[in-house]
Amino acid sequence: MSVNVFTPDGAGPWPVIATMSPYGKDIHWPARYPLYDQADQGPHAVWETPSPEWWTARGYAIVRADSPGTGKSPGMLDLLGPAEVAGFYDVIEWAGVQTWSTGRVGSLGISWLAMLQWLVAAERPPHLAAIVPWEGASDAYREFGRHGGILANAFLKFWWDMQIAPQQYGFDSKAADELAAHRILLFDEMQKREFIDDWYRERTPDLEKIEIPVLAVGNWGSLHLHQRGILEGFGRAGSSVRQLVISSGTHIGPFYELWAKERQLRFLDRWLKDQANGAENDPPVRLAVRVGAGTVWRDETQWPIARTEWRRLFLDARTGSLVADAPLDETTVSYSANDGELAFVFAAESEVEFTGPMSARLWVSSTGHNLDVFLHFQVVDCSGAIRLGVGPQGAPIPLAMGWLRASHRALDLVRSRPYRPVHLHTGASALIPGEPVALDVEIWPTSITLAAGERLVMRVRASDDDLGVIAHNDPHDRGDLRLFTTTIHTGGRFDSALLVPVIGAQVAHNGAGAVKVSASPLAG
Repeated sequence: MSVNVFTPDGAGPWPVIATMSPYGKDIHWPARYPLYDQADQGPHAVWETPSPEWWTARGYAIVRADSPGTGKSPGMLDLLGPAEVAGFYDVIEWAGVQTWSTGRVGSLGISWLAMLQWLVAAERPPHLAAIVPWEGASDAYREFGRHGGILANAFLKFWWDMQIAPQQYGFDSKAADELAAHRILLFDEMQKREFIDDWYRERTPDLEKIEIPVLAVGNWGSLHLHQRGILEGFGRAGSSVRQLVISSGTHIGPFYELWAKERQLRFLDRWLKDQANGAENDPPVRLAVRVGAGTVWRDETQWPIARTEWRRLFLDARTGSLVADAPLDETTVSYSANDGELAFVFAAESEVEFTGPMSARLWVSSTGHNLDVFLHFQVVDCSGAIRLGVGPQGAPIPLAMGWLRASHRALDLVRSRPYRPVHLHTGASALIPGEPVALDVEIWPTSITLAAGERLVMRVRASDDDLGVIAHNDPHDRGDLRLFTTTIHTGGRFDSALLVPVIGAQVAHNGAGAVKVSASPLAG
């Protein structure tokens, strides 16, 4: 591995923050991404990594490594593969035994740097003492490659072409055929692997094996990749010390804000320096709760929030509504599986907060043998204006999203919960044209507060072509599924409904009055 080492002035030794990525440890930030004008763009600033100037001034050594086959590290470019994880393991262990090291190593970083933290921490390197994964996916299939079984092609191609291909080791000196022989194309692998197999499994960490302290930080707007992974990592890690923060804003900005660096420092000071600063007693969950177009910070004791009241809002195809009581009459409504969509609307009678995971049960049928469902959520305020969230690059994004390919509807009954269905993704169950089936759609967690008179809109869509680099529109993956008509069935024996996490009014923001959503919580 090729590494850079930054140390404080003096003789040391110091605790170490180690990172690895395929983005080029020697590529100065402004040359990579001038779009993000973050505050720490010093002479050694590199994409998504902690600033050496800031951290060395606070008594930490910084070790940066190029992933195998990228930057200045030779080897096979096989992202998330065993060689990359083993390489990061070796870097951590090397850093732990240097004369300038105290032997206590932590890791901190955004996105890919966080994804590798989950993977390497599950391997339990002896010198790794704490991790701070910031917006990092933890499931190679469900969060990175295929959402609900649907190929996440637009982001995979954009990311590879812009971020990875230019950093392949020897790019300036090797012929094209030699470069091709030294890389595994992530997109090609994910395109041809529709179902979870051993290739995905070895790129997905066993989170329960993580035993060291974890500060996991997510973002409501990271709906196409990282947000679910942070929450899964926090919830499933075997660590006795686990803390969660969910912020709002762009993919990059919050990491470098002062509050964030102070929280990172406080956590690492406790577990890498043994400072008695009380960080182990910090609230286990801190959330930037969305209120209107802004956020309010609030501490909680667990995730999902302990006082959550799970309520069902039933779809009524006759009125296009989300209602408290299940409609008695069976009704259907249809749309084109190419570019059609439907809207189901819930009108708040008083202020109500939905913070947590959501799920939808949709009874559907098709004129074909398969279909894809995309669920997007937005708020319409009392003036009629649409309220959306802040996406990774600052552009608007739905407040929540969910996806599912109907042929992937089989559930993992051990891991599934009513509010978070987990699908097996190990085989296909084709539809019989015209025959309704129930889809349990996972909707990634969100925070939405409605004022009285505001409306929550669930858009049931045939595609997400308008979402640019986070769209799912690969013609090889989706082409045949666009040729048919999809029908939603509601009422009577069709219990199509949205499950929402209502936060109890007794401690809700601004002491709001009684919540009027539904009298029938989902059993279990």
